[in-house]
Amino acid sequence: MRSVRAAFLTVIALTLGGVGCANTAPWWFNSAGIEPLPTLDSSESSSSELERPQGLVAYSGELRAIPLEWEPVLVGQVGGYWIERSSEREGPFELLATVQGRLNTRYIDRSSQPESDRAVDPAPDESTPFTLVNLHDGLTWFYRIRAISPSGAPAAAPSLVASATTAPPPDAPEELRAYSRQPRQVPLSWRPSSDRLVEGYRIFRSPSVAGPYELLAKLSGRYETTFVDTGLGDLRVFYYRVSATNQAGGLGPPTEPVLAVTKPEPLPPLNLQATEKRLGSNVLTWEPNVEPDILEYRLLRTRNPSEMPKIVATVSSEESWIQDRAVGAGEAVSYSIVAVDRDGLESMPAEPVDVVSVSYGLEVSSVDAGVQLRWDSGTGERFRGGHVFRHDLLGRRNLGFTTEDHFLDPEVQAGQQYRYSVVLERPDKTLAPPSQIVEVAWPTAVGAQ
Repeated sequence: MRSVRAAFLTVIALTLGGVGCANTAPWWFNSAGIEPLPTLDSSESSSSELERPQGLVAYSGELRAIPLEWEPVLVGQVGGYWIERSSEREGPFELLATVQGRLNTRYIDRSSQPESDRAVDPAPDESTPFTLVNLHDGLTWFYRIRAISPSGAPAAAPSLVASATTAPPPDAPEELRAYSRQPRQVPLSWRPSSDRLVEGYRIFRSPSVAGPYELLAKLSGRYETTFVDTGLGDLRVFYYRVSATNQAGGLGPPTEPVLAVTKPEPLPPLNLQATEKRLGSNVLTWEPNVEPDILEYRLLRTRNPSEMPKIVATVSSEESWIQDRAVGAGEAVSYSIVAVDRDGLESMPAEPVDVVSVSYGLEVSSVDAGVQLRWDSGTGERFRGGHVFRHDLLGRRNLGFTTEDHFLDPEVQAGQQYRYSVVLERPDKTLAPPSQIVEVAWPTAVGAQ
């Protein structure tokens, strides 16, 4: 074991002895082990006699950093090294940093990433649709090293120049797709970046292919490669671009713009019309929509111009007719209809149609025996008779039921005003809607009109 150690020390002594200068003695060993070189005096350690550093290497591809390493200067009194940097191979070089110690032969240049100059978002520009600002990715720097004495005086001769380039900005994502005809939204997808330095993505949108593009969203994670732009209108056109960001916030170039169009709302139904009218109900028909995904139709009714339309009935897309069972006798209303698709998109209302519902044709007159009421029971339905009501300040009073289409009220007084209505009854004893109220004055002279 002792002989192996002696052989190992012999190799070290021969190696270091070959590197020495003229005024130094070689390393040597004896049976007790290694002995150091004699100490140099000040006349032998001037900065001009320090050798230039050898083996300087600069490593490319790091994120906003360039690692350097070199061989130590083993001859002379070396206090450390100066690191000089330039943006051009021929210089000029400026002092970047000082490394203390003969054997400290590694350094990482991180000074190309000041916090105040981090990459910023793309901003609109008058001349281009997209302006990229990225100051610190993909930069090439040139370096050289000088040995310095313990007092800090540099050697006259620097090392050979070495260069390296920081990691470039991320490439534009590939296979960006925007999906059209979605209800009030645009889904986006793209392939995840193969660059392990990618931290996420930024999504930009514009109504025009030429821009400007506004920042829409920031996604964190290299595999976060989908996004849904929501809250959009119907039949809206948008252009999208996506950029990748690295872990230092550096923004890569954008993709080519992709186009997407949101789904349009259904067309308004055509040819709405009232095709059948009965006492208390109206039947309306229309032409079915051409869209294949219509879910239903909604009938809208307006009773007077000052009110908002109300949904009064709904039918499935397989139907093209609908019945309103809640209209008064002789009531004037306006109808429209909308189509609704399976995504909940609603068409504009169809052209409105005005309808006057079937009335009783109720008439009242003064006769010698009292007030005579007549009405039309031929309203398209069969009725077993009608109830006659007289209205006063206390409400309405049922005067009686008749199977005829006329009725006489003998209980009247001269010079009084009377108000009447009629409600027909079906064979199943269900009631039709009441007639409109009509008014008559019983004259002071009996038999006068």
